[in-house]
Amino acid sequence: MGDYRKQVVRRTRGMMLVGILGSVLSLVMVMGVATSALPDASAPSVPPDKALQQLLDGNRRYVSNAAEHPDQRPSAADQHPIAAILSCSDSRVPPEIIFDQGIGTIFVSRVAGNTYNNLVLESLAYSVMHLGVRLIVVMGHDQCGAVKAAISSYPERMAGTMLKNIYPAVREAKGMSGDLLNNAINVNAELIAKQLAAETSFAPLVKSGQLKIVAARYALASGKVTVLPIAGN
Repeated sequence: MGDYRKQVVRRTRGMMLVGILGSVLSLVMVMGVATSALPDASAPSVPPDKALQQLLDGNRRYVSNAAEHPDQRPSAADQHPIAAILSCSDSRVPPEIIFDQGIGTIFVSRVAGNTYNNLVLESLAYSVMHLGVRLIVVMGHDQCGAVKAAISSYPERMAGTMLKNIYPAVREAKGMSGDLLNNAINVNAELIAKQLAAETSFAPLVKSGQLKIVAARYALASGKVTVLPIAGN
């Protein structure tokens, strides 16, 4: 039994050491992405206003049933997305389809309620720092179930991260006239866009005009995407 216990202890210590080293390595890699002062200048990029116009043009084609469905074949070429999209996980809101874009054109992060945590932030930062992205679109949508749930549970302290991330929008929307859900959906996208723009990874680039972060809303019935105004911008 003594030898067996020693073996178990050695294996446990070894596993702990591997786990610690893996965590340290991951942290170093993450900090390299999240704290890069400047984007990779060698990565091809599209100016933010031009990228936004390309997305809106694609959405107009989609709405008018004239989608071109570009670049639909498999590709192993290097990726050079024109924009990053942070949208809801809702199955009715697939960014590549509603913007009529093909493989390699947009870098997508999808989370229920279109909010973010460190993992999503690091993913978006990677697209900006290494892939040439100069536009981030935070897109909410009609009938968002996550926002509905946040309204129902607010201000429950024991709620999960998904709902708590939406609470600031619910709080602000409660002070507005009109439909609470409709207002909260808009405010949520706007607040998340402002929050991203203030992140240390993005703030200097936003200030210099190299990066643009906008809020938008998708209408389920019509398919139209509308860019939302952000207070203070």
